[in-house]
Amino acid sequence: MFAGKKKRKAQKAAASSSEWEEFNPNLFQTKVQSENYEEKRMHNRRVAPGRPLTTDAYSHFENYGFLGPFIEQEWLKVISINVPYYPKLVQYFYNNIVYERNANGSIHAFKSHVNGVAMRISKNVLALVLEAPNEGKRINSYGAWNETHFTRAKQIQTVCGLGEEEDAQGRNRPTSNHLTVQARVLHHMLSYNILPKGGHRETVTYFDMELLTNLLLNEKVNLPYLIFNHMLTAAESSNRNLPYGMILTVIFEHFNVNLSEEVGLRISRQEFYTVSSLKKMGFELRNGEYVRVNNARGDDDDEDDEGDEGARDEPMAEAQSSTLPITLQRVWERMDGMYEYMGQMSTQMTGMHDYMGQMTAQTSTMQVTVNEMRDEWRSFSGRYMHPTTSDHHHASTTNEENVDEREGGDE
Repeated sequence: MFAGKKKRKAQKAAASSSEWEEFNPNLFQTKVQSENYEEKRMHNRRVAPGRPLTTDAYSHFENYGFLGPFIEQEWLKVISINVPYYPKLVQYFYNNIVYERNANGSIHAFKSHVNGVAMRISKNVLALVLEAPNEGKRINSYGAWNETHFTRAKQIQTVCGLGEEEDAQGRNRPTSNHLTVQARVLHHMLSYNILPKGGHRETVTYFDMELLTNLLLNEKVNLPYLIFNHMLTAAESSNRNLPYGMILTVIFEHFNVNLSEEVGLRISRQEFYTVSSLKKMGFELRNGEYVRVNNARGDDDDEDDEGDEGARDEPMAEAQSSTLPITLQRVWERMDGMYEYMGQMSTQMTGMHDYMGQMTAQTSTMQVTVNEMRDEWRSFSGRYMHPTTSDHHHASTTNEENVDEREGGDE
């Protein structure tokens, strides 16, 4: 019997040793990180690389006021990065994040591990790499109100181009079609480069409006803070797209991560911002300024839309010739958005289930307490409050008299 136990123990130890031999320290620092990679299905998470301007488009966008806010904020490098990106390394980067917290529990930095290289990411590091100052408003609320925000009316007046005297009450949540031309282009560039998101881009969130209002009014916003928190949000999620593919390449190079043996991807010509991108958004140059002329294509210019040069592949050509003004890429992006929403709902339902479980446990505890108190009362009354025979006789006589009185009264 003891020999059998020793044999099973040896087999278990050998299996554990074998698992750790297969564990690759260049990819993960701990076995938990390796398991999380599978549990979060990191290998299926899509990477958002970013969307830079072409050199030709730069001067055009600047001349017509679309780059002014980025220049004022010193954010130009972020919308100009054009390097290969490495989806696998991006997935490992987000999977391996470990937080560093202050005494109050807030996260002030995080560490990660890619290709055997440890990296410590803070807002100061992001400021250095992105050549953007770590200063300005720290906008961090995606829906809740806080004192740093403009009023909702001021936001809507600014992004929709309404005068001070115009009523903004009827436009509590504008879509991209309600934005001014400048605000629309800024919103689109932000949604690809500063706060990348999956799905269509017609929606303008409250957070989008706050950020746009600050940019349009030249209020300084802290870019490293924005990107730092957006990275944390992506790392905590189990289904969001993984942002900043090309920015992370620059970060990897900053920390001397070896990329020579990695297979990188480059975005296609169609995925850059070009002069024709403005037309795809439904704008046309008339009398020296861009005006909105056509919204038939909806939200424009997702990555698969026809670019300035190069042919489309056959499936995309078929999708474009369809009666539906939507590309296969947009279908996938919309599905991603729905998947994110379902994931959020699942998290909320799990929280409600946990809460109901806690309430059930508390109710059970209260029931046990009530039963114990009832048993103690019975025991107490049995010992100290049991009536004597004479008392019992007196009580019976009194009750009979009371009954007689009530019967007489009824008459």
